[in-house]
Amino acid sequence: MNTHIIDHYAAQIPILPGEYLPAYLSRLRKMTSGVDPRRLMSFSGSAQLGKLHQLFPRVASCFAYRESAREYSGVLLKEHLGSRFWRGFVGEQAYREHIKCVKSRVKSKRSVFEGEEILDGLKPMKFCADCRVADIEKYGVPIWHATHQITSIYLCAVHSKPLLSFQLKLGETLLDYPVINDEVLSLGIEIKSDELRNWLNNQSRQLLSISSEDNRNRLKDVKSSMASAMGARVTTRNMHLDITYRLEWRKYLSDALTRLCPSAQNYALFSDKASLGLPQQLKLTVPVRHPLVFLLAMKFAEDATEFKAS
Repeated sequence: MNTHIIDHYAAQIPILPGEYLPAYLSRLRKMTSGVDPRRLMSFSGSAQLGKLHQLFPRVASCFAYRESAREYSGVLLKEHLGSRFWRGFVGEQAYREHIKCVKSRVKSKRSVFEGEEILDGLKPMKFCADCRVADIEKYGVPIWHATHQITSIYLCAVHSKPLLSFQLKLGETLLDYPVINDEVLSLGIEIKSDELRNWLNNQSRQLLSISSEDNRNRLKDVKSSMASAMGARVTTRNMHLDITYRLEWRKYLSDALTRLCPSAQNYALFSDKASLGLPQQLKLTVPVRHPLVFLLAMKFAEDATEFKAS
């Protein structure tokens, strides 16, 4: 088995329980500032951390699947990248193709979640002030928690308090804030609790509590129940859905995203994308393109019909 220089430093500065994997890599990079970045980060094929906002950032996947630690890759992704949440949305074949590209250090041909980058504005870094205090007392360092970074999580499961959001400025990365320092704390904005966020938070907690395969089966049943509740007619090529539902969904999606992230101009950027239409959320043969949008479709179905998500 080959070893990499990062394994040497990772053994000395191990990842902490529940620490967000990209933030850990940023912290490790900061604490090894005297090491050539190209040498330290060459496991990912780049000296840069790159994009960290995606559901599973490439640099984090590369770290998890480096040859010297592949037997731990599942634990790293589940406990430190929130994969227990998003794996249920991904078809196993699509996920394997993505990981195959990661292992061979080539770019995936397509995004596993279409629209993920467009919704950047919905994904600020998030933290719990009480967790920060507890982490300092326990570890001596205030870490970013993996579960807090899931898009549709708004409450701390440990302290039952609203999370605080911290928006990175243009050009900044987690290299600028590898831990939740005093500046982050002073600029953190409490995420207001409301009916929609509470609903999304509860559904996301359910996804975190069961296995990926069980989630996949559950999502198939949910799609079928939603389609039935809306009176959808399915043919071999298409799904026919009442125009009223389709139009109401577009307005609902726009309003929901505006409420969740008032400062972002994101909805206008992809409002015409067919993949975000209501029929595409309901088709059993179509993969989920964005977990948050699908959860919003579930909430829409609950509000508009007799469908119950749980």
